[in-house]
Amino acid sequence: MSLDLPLVRGHVDPAVALRDSVAPAALVRAGEADVIVVDSSGFVLLDEAVASSSDTPTLRRLSGDEATRALEGSTASFIGVAGDRPIVALETSRDEADGAWEHLRAVGWRLDGDEAAVALTAVALAGWHATYHFCGRCGSPVSLESGGWAARCAACDRVEYPRQDPAIIVLVQDHDGRVLLAHNALWKPGFVSIIAGYVEAGESPDVTVAREVAEEVGIEIETPTYVATQPWPFGRSQMMGYRARTRQPRPTPQADGVEIEWARFYSREELTRTLESGEISAPGRASIAYALLADWYGTDLPSGPDGVGRN
Repeated sequence: MSLDLPLVRGHVDPAVALRDSVAPAALVRAGEADVIVVDSSGFVLLDEAVASSSDTPTLRRLSGDEATRALEGSTASFIGVAGDRPIVALETSRDEADGAWEHLRAVGWRLDGDEAAVALTAVALAGWHATYHFCGRCGSPVSLESGGWAARCAACDRVEYPRQDPAIIVLVQDHDGRVLLAHNALWKPGFVSIIAGYVEAGESPDVTVAREVAEEVGIEIETPTYVATQPWPFGRSQMMGYRARTRQPRPTPQADGVEIEWARFYSREELTRTLESGEISAPGRASIAYALLADWYGTDLPSGPDGVGRN
């Protein structure tokens, strides 16, 4: 992998062999696990002392009576083992736990490797738990097992596991080396990113890249080159990153007018000017979109007029 992907760093042993025998809540009550707190929308609870400083943020660890109290009304999931300690994530509402909550999109790039890996897995599981309550076969309620890594139907005994949907994201350049950026109709004004989309049934990712670029901006590309993959839990996607060059030397993007409102090519000088002026804003630093753009740009992307760097 040739990109610096902030959420794909560090190592957490998933300890798959322990999932069927481990009881996350029992580990918490016995004080035998590091306990972190997340919510299903992607927020993580940070250590307040560090969150309020310029130091590298860390996930807050609960222990003792505080951890036991937090179990009430929470879903406990076994994340794995890091530093010889089991990790349990408590999934709760931000209304139920005071503290320094930050969205993983915003803070993920600042976490150190193991912290990022723990948070990524915990948020991904929490998102799945929040949306999968009924069996996809018969519609009956499901219950969690295997430390939160499986959901079993109470009626037909079907077992479902957390999944990630394959998606592509591609940095497209024309023959002058300019990068293609687009504004989605659902985004805030001025926010731009590179082309992305889900892989359809029976479709290879390479074919998806060409199809998405053609559908969204009416441009044909040469054979794309795979770069790296990043799990992205805000939509349970497995984002496969590509680079591609346009077939024509200097094509004019034709936005589809439905998903994409407008699109254009930017040179490095144009991107610098428009980002620094606040005319446009870039993807967050935790994303593979930012990593692909920064790799093309040659360094971190410029900040806006307020001097604040990208989240």
